Amino acid sequence: MPFSNKVDYIPNMPSGGYDPLAAQEQKKVQKKRWQVLVGVFLFVLTIANIFIWSRAPEYQSQAIMHFSYTTQNAQELDYIAQQQLSLNQQRLTSNSLLQTLSVKLREEDLIDLNVQQLRDMLSATASETGKIITLQTAGPTPELLKSVLQQWLSLYTSLLERERVSNGSDEILQYQEQLTALEQKIAQQKQVINEFSQANNIVSSERNDNRIPNKIKGLGISLDEAEAQKTQALAELDSINESLANGQMIERPVDKSSIDVNRAAVQELAVELSALSEKYTQEYLQRDPEVVAKQQKFISLSKDLEQQIADSQLLYLQDSRRNLAVSVSKVNALREQLADFQDQAQDFNQKLEQYRRLDESLKELQSQAQTLKNQLVAQEVSKPFDAKISILEQPFTPEFPIGPNYWQDTLISVVAAILLAVVALLLFSFIVRQKSLPAGGTNFVVLPGQQHGNHYAELQGAEQAKLGSRAQPLQLGEQHTQQTNIRLLTTAECQGLYSVANKQAKVVISLLLSGVNASELSKITKGDFVQAYTQLQISGAYARQVKLTKQLTTIIEQLCEGQQADDLLWVSPLSTEDFCQIIINTGHDAELPYPEQLSTEVLRHTYLTYLVSQGVRLNDLEQLSGYLKPAELAKYRAVNRHGKSVDIEQIDTIFPYS
Repeated sequence: MPFSNKVDYIPNMPSGGYDPLAAQEQKKVQKKRWQVLVGVFLFVLTIANIFIWSRAPEYQSQAIMHFSYTTQNAQELDYIAQQQLSLNQQRLTSNSLLQTLSVKLREEDLIDLNVQQLRDMLSATASETGKIITLQTAGPTPELLKSVLQQWLSLYTSLLERERVSNGSDEILQYQEQLTALEQKIAQQKQVINEFSQANNIVSSERNDNRIPNKIKGLGISLDEAEAQKTQALAELDSINESLANGQMIERPVDKSSIDVNRAAVQELAVELSALSEKYTQEYLQRDPEVVAKQQKFISLSKDLEQQIADSQLLYLQDSRRNLAVSVSKVNALREQLADFQDQAQDFNQKLEQYRRLDESLKELQSQAQTLKNQLVAQEVSKPFDAKISILEQPFTPEFPIGPNYWQDTLISVVAAILLAVVALLLFSFIVRQKSLPAGGTNFVVLPGQQHGNHYAELQGAEQAKLGSRAQPLQLGEQHTQQTNIRLLTTAECQGLYSVANKQAKVVISLLLSGVNASELSKITKGDFVQAYTQLQISGAYARQVKLTKQLTTIIEQLCEGQQADDLLWVSPLSTEDFCQIIINTGHDAELPYPEQLSTEVLRHTYLTYLVSQGVRLNDLEQLSGYLKPAELAKYRAVNRHGKSVDIEQIDTIFPYS
């Protein structure tokens, strides 16, 4: 027979008699033991956690100084450099420097810190291998840390600079200042040259590399070619005129092939007619039709050939005259362009000469800068133990605390409270000794299902029978089910979830924190969004409209792009378990504690608590968040409404999750 975990027992009558007062005393002592154990545990845990969680968070800012030396090859020189690094570390936290820093902070930043407070805040750690010193400030005020660290760093670097000047290192400083001034002049000169070259279209100090000289050169070459073409056209025209004057036949090269074909045909007919004239008499030739046809064809072809040759001569003459005219006009146009560019070339030559002078000035400045660099390197090499200080990391305002670790300290306090409670229990058991029960039987009557046992003052004689009658109708006690508490998220945790979530997870988190339950979430379609996606229309027995934020509206528009009105908001159907996994994954990304405890019910519980805390009546919750079981609704009776009860129209229904 199963029993509940809470039982009482009543010892049977021992053989030598039973002492009820001793049994009652034993129970009192046992009860006091539990009180001592639980009381000491809770007292120590409460005191320790008050101390732990009342401590202010500790912030830290830092800066890194690097000491570089020109010579570090020899072992002796490296040893001296390490000694100087250790000396700088000690000087950073010296009493005189901290006093000066305290005065400087009070005068410039209105920060009142004495030497002891500065000594507690500041620390300097040297790394001999890296030749660096890390300066750190720690305290509860982030803005104060950066100001103190900046003043500390500037004070020490200015002190080192003054010592360097007093030790004869002013020559290096002069070289550095001169080099800086020269570099500024070089930069200004480069800017002047660039502006001058762009304004005057100069790309190089070499004359032939620029556009105008190249254009003039190209025009000269084109003019020479045009004049050569003109001379050739003129010679060709003179030759044609001379041949025509001498009565020579001239054929255009284009027509030569067709003229030769016609000439060959005429000559062939002439040969045939000549052969026939030698073979037959003239009278026969005049009567033979074929011969007469050939004679007529010969005459016709001869006339066509003469006309073709005449036309070719005329066209040849016209083409030559036309080529000459084109060549002459081209030469004249090129001469005019060349004359215009020669005027521009004179002005360009002046600008080019000015550009060369500017370029020479730049080269002279660069030469002086290189000379100064060589002299500076020589001075640094001659003084190998003068360290060059560079700031690798500037002071900053810390954004996250470095301590204390509240949760770790809380866990330690729990362990310590348990140990002290056990020690207190042992000490109590040692001081308050129980009266030993008389020796007797060890049988017990168990009464299950009762939290507190009945006290039996007298168990003599008839009481045994009474005990036996009680033992018969024993029944099991009711099983006490433990009601699991749903986790309640803070506003910061909800904002952390939303900030790291992807688009799908942002929609899930936002809708759950707007009053949509998991079953409604899986059925949302594109058509449920109304008024340009600014509101979600929930249909059914608990129909309502859920307001959406502008950021959520933008995301939903992107998800619904290209979908039909009846299409689900999600790419594939999702169940309540899928939504829970999305929230758990987002909780892992947000590094929330115990992300496996997150679910759709947790977000819904957080939203309902948010509404009730504003003063929403329990009976009005369903108008904002849909159906709630009476048992679920009863959870929110204990939520503090700060003594107010308001209508839902006065409630801010949008949870501040973003």
